[in-house]
Amino acid sequence: MTSSAADSPPAGSFRPGLMFALALCMLMLIGLVLPHGGASEDVSQRIWAFEPLRWALLALWVLIALESLPSLLAWRRPDAGSARLRALLVLLIPPLRAAVSPHAPREWFWLPGSGWQRRDEERFHALEVRFAIPMLIVAFLIVPVIVAEFLFDIEIQNMPDMAIALHVLTSAIWFAFALEFMVLISVAAKKGQFAREHWINLLIIVLPLVAFLRTLALFKALKLAKASKALQTVRLRVLFARAHRIALLLNLVERVLALRPEYYLRVLQAREERKRKELEDIRKRIEAVEAQILERRQR
Repeated sequence: MTSSAADSPPAGSFRPGLMFALALCMLMLIGLVLPHGGASEDVSQRIWAFEPLRWALLALWVLIALESLPSLLAWRRPDAGSARLRALLVLLIPPLRAAVSPHAPREWFWLPGSGWQRRDEERFHALEVRFAIPMLIVAFLIVPVIVAEFLFDIEIQNMPDMAIALHVLTSAIWFAFALEFMVLISVAAKKGQFAREHWINLLIIVLPLVAFLRTLALFKALKLAKASKALQTVRLRVLFARAHRIALLLNLVERVLALRPEYYLRVLQAREERKRKELEDIRKRIEAVEAQILERRQR
């Protein structure tokens, strides 16, 4: 792969499309296996006990691992270090293959319906906006889950069909949040900052994994905390955080304020004054640090 190859997208969509589909299948199965609080823990244990599902997960892992293995062993590529790191991430977390390609130049990513695209701020913002409304709808599905767990806890425990339906719904919510997080963090330029800003989304993805590890003999000695109660609290915060994020992305507050120009003008003037004071404070700090540096140099 030459340096000029990094400036153009890889050829073909069959391979990335196939790997995207396999990674999505694995993510869906993981979502079904993980417990999502309440009666979902019993349902997930019964699903995990289904041997063909475990073999399916293993088969998907092997297929994704074999496809990524050449990049792990790559040495002559200009971006060999980056390719090996991406391949290692995919080996450890196979569903990441939906958003991460170890074979393509790191500047490029592939998504169904869009094909190959270059990673940049414009693409990242466009993806955030594209996910905005669907993910808000998914976030509102949290409401019936909370209501059902709060009002019909005994009925859910005594009615297997109801428990399964609730588990499938919470699995679908988890799947949507996990897929969005994986895609956006793979495109984000500052991945650490993205993870910090979306820590609540990351928490709702990780907590079911903690609950699942509690059921495995390998981790029973660690006495991991039960995640079901924490999930109930996190879900509401996720809903509010998602609604706030959508308002920011779609500029909803600005649009509403613009309907009253006089009031909007006062809001903007107050915002300008706050920014001016922040800028003055930063300038004073810069002058103080410059004076400190100058004083050290003169000694």
